Amino acid sequence: MNIFNYVLSIINNTLMTLIGIAFTVQVIYVLLFFVKEKKFPEAKTKHKFAVVIPARNESQVIGDTVKHIMQLNYPKDLYDVFVIADNCTDNTAQIARDAGAIVIEHFDDNPEHKRVGYALQYAFDIILKEYDNYEAVVRFDADNLCNVDYLKYMNDALDSGVKLARGYNNSKNLTQNIVSGVSGLWYIRDCRFSAHSRKVIKCGQLLVGSGMMFSMDLLKEDGGWNCVSMVEDQEFAIKQLYKGYKADYVSDAIVYDDQPTTIKDNINRHIRIGNGVNKLFWTDGIKCLGKFFTTFKYTYLDVFLTLLFIPMAVVMCTWLPAYYIYDIVYHLIVGNVAHVLAVVKVIVYALIFAFIVPFILQAWLVAVLEKKKIGRENCKRLVPTILSFPLFMIIYAIGITLGVFSKPKWKQIQRNNVVIVDSENLIGGDNAPVKNNENVDVVANTAETVEENTDVTTKEEDEISSHVLTEEEKEKLAKLTAETDIKDDAV
Repeated sequence: MNIFNYVLSIINNTLMTLIGIAFTVQVIYVLLFFVKEKKFPEAKTKHKFAVVIPARNESQVIGDTVKHIMQLNYPKDLYDVFVIADNCTDNTAQIARDAGAIVIEHFDDNPEHKRVGYALQYAFDIILKEYDNYEAVVRFDADNLCNVDYLKYMNDALDSGVKLARGYNNSKNLTQNIVSGVSGLWYIRDCRFSAHSRKVIKCGQLLVGSGMMFSMDLLKEDGGWNCVSMVEDQEFAIKQLYKGYKADYVSDAIVYDDQPTTIKDNINRHIRIGNGVNKLFWTDGIKCLGKFFTTFKYTYLDVFLTLLFIPMAVVMCTWLPAYYIYDIVYHLIVGNVAHVLAVVKVIVYALIFAFIVPFILQAWLVAVLEKKKIGRENCKRLVPTILSFPLFMIIYAIGITLGVFSKPKWKQIQRNNVVIVDSENLIGGDNAPVKNNENVDVVANTAETVEENTDVTTKEEDEISSHVLTEEEKEKLAKLTAETDIKDDAV
């Protein structure tokens, strides 16, 4: 029995060491928050973009998204919006056309092809053959918004020689409720700490589908889009890394994502991510570890450690509880109470000082550092979210583990139809999703939502509007609101 326990102890110590290494790297990234990143110089040439939006039964949001993107602060003759209507059974395609997009309809009955990668593959084959005049692609999701200078900032990166890049992932509904808050704050944390620090040390990034940019040359080199896994964005970044292209980070290009507002939706999202990234880890993750030891390029090790968080989540949900429950029960049976008390003490201290406190501090630091992009009024309302931040890791780990041991199927996403933007961001500024002089009604009213999906109360709406406006701002906001009311009446 002693040999058996000794073997279990070795396995546990090995796993804890791997977890410690991965988390140590993340701690270092957090500690580099104060280092200023190098910005891209203003581009000498404005390049032509294809903005690509995959959409499956997204009639609720696609019209507003297309209209919003059509109003970006970039020459209108230097970008087109393509909507890939993927196996749609609603009027997504027609709504997108009416909004001004070029629509590519994709139908595929193969149940194994119910992933966005196949829709992108089909669409890019058409774009490369029939619209071969674009220099780069920016991909958005159907519910995304972005700041008005998004293409400008991506163009600066492209003109500086960057072949692929990710933007800054902000949230449309950060303060809708605690669930959307912790989810949105997690992505903001990833940008401010992980992506920022990788850029500072000149390490490559893993791409995020929302807002990713890449040169059309990469598609031509590959003969089209060849990444069709559940996590095609990360797969694409790794495939380009093998070719010598590191993904960069453009912090001024801000994309606003719709975050899930229920624990169920949050878990479902991570089930999909867990399934896809787990497969990627055992293929490309292991390959990247091997390449690190042959090339000694840190980016390969960083990719491995990033993907390692998926099997780590499984270990934390399965092995660790099972091992420590067994250890405590065994030593209770043999009467070693001192050992049990020591183990319980270590577990309690670890939970408090290695889990709860660090994640709360990270969330607080993110809110403080990013108050301009989040919005000062939104930051004031994030206290419950910050205190709940450690819970996100538990939900994350559970969802990931379920994804690893299941085969998730495509499910229709319930859009929240809500945009909660602090008035300071709504009225103007480079980080606003829509400037006040833009004739776009997507974010004109900050708390308009489908009744059953909103947690925004009258009091919260008042807080959103608590920013003191100048007379000029009041006149502009009144004009925009009047235009929105006219549009609402027309609808």
